[in-house]
Amino acid sequence: MRNIELFSPSDHLLLSRLIFGTGSLGSSICYEDAAVLLNHYQEKGGTVIDTARMYGNGSSEEIIGRYLSLSGRRNHVILSTKGGFPPKENMHLSRIRPSALLQDLEDSFHALRVSHVDIYFLHRDDPDYPLSELMPFLHKLVSSGKVRFLGASNWSAARISQANAFAIAHNLTPFSISQIQWSLAKTTPAMWEDDTIICMNEKEADFYAKTHMPVMAFTPLTRGFFSKAIQKGIDSPSMDSFAAFKTPLNLLRIQRLEILCQKYQATPSQICHAYLINHTIHGLAILGAKNLSHLKDSLEGADLILSPEDIAFLSADT
Repeated sequence: MRNIELFSPSDHLLLSRLIFGTGSLGSSICYEDAAVLLNHYQEKGGTVIDTARMYGNGSSEEIIGRYLSLSGRRNHVILSTKGGFPPKENMHLSRIRPSALLQDLEDSFHALRVSHVDIYFLHRDDPDYPLSELMPFLHKLVSSGKVRFLGASNWSAARISQANAFAIAHNLTPFSISQIQWSLAKTTPAMWEDDTIICMNEKEADFYAKTHMPVMAFTPLTRGFFSKAIQKGIDSPSMDSFAAFKTPLNLLRIQRLEILCQKYQATPSQICHAYLINHTIHGLAILGAKNLSHLKDSLEGADLILSPEDIAFLSADT
């Protein structure tokens, strides 16, 4: 499985391009099934487990902590988690404050049964909170050994750029990696009914292409939009829940995806992941596999190489 490196003057991490996402652990996936999935993921070369304090109200981290403790695999995986998620009843009530972030991180340590995490993402942003207070606090998390690298989840490119410029100017730790919604489908926050997320668009893509900052793409399969459209037909009743995604451009991309599936004898999921991994932007795909069959399908296509022409073919707006 191909990798990408995060590095700082004093540290480095080698991340597999396919990330094990854990949003369903503790809700639809029990510990025993999670252990099977995690074992298979690592057997096939996967190295990164991504979770968050709010996943399953903490149950995702608890399952991962139990798994790492019983398997003795902590030093064999890269562990990332996220904190600072707003209250679900008011997603615009910011928790991007040192006290809340530190409490989330300590709660994560307890659930995960660890004393540090490899990547710590801020799960949302608060553009009104001064970087002059936030970045020194985050730097202390790194210098104290609690966190190895900093990540921004659902931060705009402009805000990351400002944060990193401040950090560099003051000899502080910058953000090294980002998480936003990115897939073959062209989407907007309105389509996801969540105006607190950031979706890949031209402005964001330009920033990541210029800075070479890696992007962990969440919902890289657009909740199965392409697979279901190809398998069942775009007009199938099972596609009714995807009405917001049925734009002329996304319908065109379904047709182009089918062509590449035939060209490479690959599944829609494999091509969708390969689109991110082979992109000019340094993309990583967060797998949301809920069963072993889906996970195997994704991992079997981990080394699929798409040419620049293939990427341009899939990406074209017309």
